[in-house]
Amino acid sequence: MKNMPINIHFFRSGTQGRVNYQEILDYFQDLPNFEIYYDNDEVDIIYTDDEFGFQYEYKITKVSQVKAIYKLNPAYLNINFMLCLPLLIPGFAIREILELAQKMAKTFDLSMYHESFDDVKPFNQADLHSLCECSQRAYLEENGPGEKVLYDSDKLNVICKYQRMNENIYESLHGEVEVNLCTPIIDRNGQEFGICSEWNIGIPTLFAPYFDFVNIKDEDGEEFKIRRADFMKYMDKYLSKLDSILPDLYVLKPKQAKSSKSVVNKLRRYAIVDQEFVTLRISDLLDKETKK
Repeated sequence: MKNMPINIHFFRSGTQGRVNYQEILDYFQDLPNFEIYYDNDEVDIIYTDDEFGFQYEYKITKVSQVKAIYKLNPAYLNINFMLCLPLLIPGFAIREILELAQKMAKTFDLSMYHESFDDVKPFNQADLHSLCECSQRAYLEENGPGEKVLYDSDKLNVICKYQRMNENIYESLHGEVEVNLCTPIIDRNGQEFGICSEWNIGIPTLFAPYFDFVNIKDEDGEEFKIRRADFMKYMDKYLSKLDSILPDLYVLKPKQAKSSKSVVNKLRRYAIVDQEFVTLRISDLLDKETKK
């Protein structure tokens, strides 16, 4: 499914004059994970999110991309600068993108416009977040999620935090345990889905919040997957909870990691052998609101 963008156009008050494009490019050049690409018609400022597995971009174009430009308040200048925000990504990622956009808009005194607005308006992160939520909801109602997966919104928010905090958590645990990124997996045939955490046998490890599966690797490099309930049946006594960092976070400390080797053969009995799982990206998960 193509991840259609929501295009947010930037304007500037005529009293402030046109924007200095080189200053905008320098601004993004100094930020991590942005790359700038030039061609004859536009400049693409592309952000690559390796932790969530998606990209988004800002564009500077030669020609205006605003269809209703002549209906808008002439007191604002169209500076041919826009944010192309992916429609089908987690709400956590949308909030991050808009937080950065708000800082950038404040730095360069920019206002905003979307085709659903009556006119140009001051940049407002809350308005844009509402726009994204409504647009995503309308798209899903009409088209369904396709190959995206609807996932509990509260859990998804925690999982996104875990991915972002990965290095900080590792440092807070003094580098004594492995802290791996979690991976969504799905069996397309049986439609069984879940969050998968990694464990190298005998190695102190932090297990991702709300994990449903563990991918276990032995010293010879052989791997097998096991469901959470079967894993916890034998490993629960070796694990410690770390709710002070994030909910449903378990750690296998160094001493317990050595002791836990004794139950590996029991875990092998529950290896999943009749299903083929494929890996998804965090960006393939969409918020599913739960009734409270």
